[in-house]
Amino acid sequence: VPCFFLFLFLFQDMKSALWHAPRPSVFLDKTCISQTNPALQRRGIEKLSAFLSNSDIMLALWSDEYLTKLWTVYEVAAFLALRPSRCMIVLPLRLIVVHYLTILW
Repeated sequence: VPCFFLFLFLFQDMKSALWHAPRPSVFLDKTCISQTNPALQRRGIEKLSAFLSNSDIMLALWSDEYLTKLWTVYEVAAFLALRPSRCMIVLPLRLIVVHYLTILW
């Protein structure tokens, strides 16, 4: 089991080192933009365009709360202004939770 998790977490690094492949990068707005500190949140939102302009795909884990914040609406609108809508994937969070619960069951 420890080998599996080691491989799971380090696979991209190993692939990068062995085959000189570019590493995919991930921006998680929920963790990269402060949810509690307004000053840090503002700074993160101001940098969204830099992240979005370097993104090929946007995966939105949709919940009832997702579009209640103005900055998440801005994030979606800004991405769709830069990329065609087929580059945005929206997955309902409930379905993902149900899917993983059925796997664990």
